[in-house]
Amino acid sequence: MNKISRSNLWTKLLHWEYWPTWIIYFPVFFYYLFLSLKARNFFFFSMANPKMEMGGLYNCSKHKQLKRIPREFTPKTIYVHKNTPFPLILARILDSNLDFPLIAKPDRGERGVGVSLVKDKSELTKYTDKAKGDFLIQEYIDTPFEAGLFYYRIPGQASGFIPSLVVKSFLKVTGDGYSSTRDLIFQIPRARMVATNLLQRSDINPDEVLPYGKIKILEPIGNHNRGTEFVDGSYLHNPELVYFFDTLSSHIPHFHYGRFDLRAPSEEDFKKGSGIKILEVNGVNAEPAHIYDPKAKFWTGVRTLLRHWEIIYTISMENEKRGFRPASFSTAWKHYKSWRIKK
Repeated sequence: MNKISRSNLWTKLLHWEYWPTWIIYFPVFFYYLFLSLKARNFFFFSMANPKMEMGGLYNCSKHKQLKRIPREFTPKTIYVHKNTPFPLILARILDSNLDFPLIAKPDRGERGVGVSLVKDKSELTKYTDKAKGDFLIQEYIDTPFEAGLFYYRIPGQASGFIPSLVVKSFLKVTGDGYSSTRDLIFQIPRARMVATNLLQRSDINPDEVLPYGKIKILEPIGNHNRGTEFVDGSYLHNPELVYFFDTLSSHIPHFHYGRFDLRAPSEEDFKKGSGIKILEVNGVNAEPAHIYDPKAKFWTGVRTLLRHWEIIYTISMENEKRGFRPASFSTAWKHYKSWRIKK
């Protein structure tokens, strides 16, 4: 094991945000089993958001949720069927008044897998050739503020809650006037963890020497597994935000639990609910991502996840009283098989 590998191993061991998902969710799984026995159904969670496939736990269409939100709050988005001829894709981009760079992402995917910033036709061609399923082409919202806001509302209640708010700090390096970009990357543990992928990117010149004080964004996609730092943004919580998302979520039929990934022109604009663009709407699969703040404690994170599954159970049981029924085993199995094929 070389020095870099040893450094990465110590970073993983000492910072639980990098631990395998199964370790974090091991105690949560047993609580889920307990709740399933109480509900007398293993798929009770699908009633939390009855109009989302499997409640949004897996294999849920991003496009179906986005198109329910008023257009003023979403980026321009094109839904593309797999194997659509490339000239037709370009024609649709032109008709939608979109221009490069663009975001391309799987319509059904999790944790940022398959999300790419495509800068020109050549990169888009490569993306379409590798696509395993239907995908979205989305306007690139190039604003400095990105966040993940968790929202839930108990059925029958007029207003909801924002129990988790995370601000995304993009992976970047700052020039010192003499170190190469490669050296700067290996000086930062968070960047070093994803260095292999970074140094293979065509838009990053490992030998470039940045002038003193110049900041270079290494990863424009705000996902934790791509080096983005998740910072607890609870300090931004205010009544105006709750009202904004009460109103926004009302456009999504029977939506009660999930996370909005979004961008805004600035932190101040976000707090006022101004200029917000919703990039994605996640359902039951959404995590209260503030638990991955580097300062957060492991058991605090686990207790938060347990609490959120309790909320899922409460919402699901309330919706059951209103006539909704959980997904059947055959429906769950069908979605699972489709999901596994595309992974």
